[in-house]
Amino acid sequence: MEEIIKIKAKRTKPLKDLTPMLGSLGFSKVSYTKDTLTVEKIESEDLSGKPYLFYKIELAPNSILIRYLLPSPQRRVARSLEMGLLSLNLFRIITTHYDVSVSSVYPFYYALLNSLSDALDKEKLEAISELNTLKTKHVSLDKKYKDLVRSSEQNARILVESERRNEELGEKLKKMEGVNDEVLQERLFEWIRTHDGEINTYEFSKINAIPVGRVEEGLNQLIKNGYIKRRS
Repeated sequence: MEEIIKIKAKRTKPLKDLTPMLGSLGFSKVSYTKDTLTVEKIESEDLSGKPYLFYKIELAPNSILIRYLLPSPQRRVARSLEMGLLSLNLFRIITTHYDVSVSSVYPFYYALLNSLSDALDKEKLEAISELNTLKTKHVSLDKKYKDLVRSSEQNARILVESERRNEELGEKLKKMEGVNDEVLQERLFEWIRTHDGEINTYEFSKINAIPVGRVEEGLNQLIKNGYIKRRS
């Protein structure tokens, strides 16, 4: 499922000197078509080498689009957090080339905070308390964000704080999601952890009396849930 973040932004100068900078940040592909600079990043692949997680940023003259794949509805909040951090880092890089409309960014972050609140249940009181604190500080954070767009110095300070908060929330969500309860996935994860991140599917299949096909299905599910990544 593809999600899109659309941001109103006016290009203030050519992207010629920005292209090499973006190309050095580890993107899988950088291309320029007509007036739009596009960068793509493949984050994860399944066992067959097919891209499973990726995102694409399109820098047009009057807008910025961030397209990203949502692996499953259950991971919507965690994935939104990742893309929120990505967009903040993007603003830091392009601040000298674009005037960004704060009003077009606000709905995404406001919806993200609401989604975080809805995703937590009564058993996660500590996380809920933290989210409520974030909500009460939302107006203050929004003002800081507007200052971030206007000033590169304030940009750097606030980005550090925003990255820290996003990382903390991301870690809490990972702990809340936990490891899949299915016995097969638990055994696969434990095997990989105790074998230096490697697994021989035939050996695992033989020892655990599980068909190879089922083993590969379990591995793909772990990859899709973000617990492991396929080595290049």
